Amino acid sequence: MHIAHITISDLASAVGHVLPAVPAKSTLFVLEHILMEGSSDGLQLAATDTELAISARIPAHVDAPGAVLVPARKLHDVLRALPSDLSCTVDATGERFVLATPIGRYELPKLDASEFPELPRADHATTVTLAPADAQAVAAATVYAASTEQYRPAITGVKFELGSNLIAVATDGYRLSTITIHLDSASSDILEAVVPARVVELLSKVHDDVVLGFSKTHVTIATGSIRVAARLIDESYPQWRNVIPKESPKVAVIERESLIKAIRRMALFTGTNVGLVRFHWEADAVRLSATDPDTGAQAQEELACKYSSEPLDIGFNHKYITEALQHIPSDDVTLAFSEPSRAVLLTPAANGSYSITALVMPMRLS
Repeated sequence: MHIAHITISDLASAVGHVLPAVPAKSTLFVLEHILMEGSSDGLQLAATDTELAISARIPAHVDAPGAVLVPARKLHDVLRALPSDLSCTVDATGERFVLATPIGRYELPKLDASEFPELPRADHATTVTLAPADAQAVAAATVYAASTEQYRPAITGVKFELGSNLIAVATDGYRLSTITIHLDSASSDILEAVVPARVVELLSKVHDDVVLGFSKTHVTIATGSIRVAARLIDESYPQWRNVIPKESPKVAVIERESLIKAIRRMALFTGTNVGLVRFHWEADAVRLSATDPDTGAQAQEELACKYSSEPLDIGFNHKYITEALQHIPSDDVTLAFSEPSRAVLLTPAANGSYSITALVMPMRLS
């Protein structure tokens, strides 16, 4: 393969798109490489860890078609270190992969393209198209709440339910977040699938319309010149609706950013292991407090809010409540409570383009 002209910015962008599919360390050395295929249609890059595959196509003047495997992270590091406005040539016809620019020449080892595993292909039983803003909203509202504990595979993913709406939900057992987006092309059939959270996170970076495709075993993402295929999580997802309180009669409305900043200040006084911030809600005010059990250091603040129910004392892990607040897209946030031992529901105080609800379980107060 020989490419007479390609820009560093285009090549670096394509490598960046496929890099999430490259394992940091693999027992299969070939998976630590990117497949580069040059043809009359341009240059296609692909990477896979056998569970996730990503490909990206970019324009290039290919004068000798072919394919080659190049060390992914080394190529990524080289391209990031070069000025993005440079053009370059690529030569893989010899024993090494050679990248040449007006300011230098860079040689990398290569492998034969035939060693690369076949990329997964999925037949779509169901597809749905999302605008870029909708796709980004799905990622923002769910990924942060997914579990990272691999012993419970189902909740390391995001549950998708497709029908008249798209519903996406994530939970780690301590908090839950869900978003509902109306679909123009509604379906009477309900499709359910659990998508790995790292795949959903890719939606946060899209700039074009996204086509999501679901088969029995795989999900695909097509946006612009980028294609993603990933294996679904084949585990039963918890009955998440059962976790949401049926009634939460005590309601507070408060300025979101002010509350986040106050919680962060309280977090400095929670100690290294506890993380507990106390909230005392009373008429049109909330008092936040925290105490470090190791040193005795303590702090408290009071914020104005709208609250007219009976006084309520409740405690939360500062990390979980802060992250939930950060992902509510509204200047003011509504918090709905029932009792100190039950979860709080967080929703935007103003109606937006999506229906978003976050849930955070409280901590026990001594």
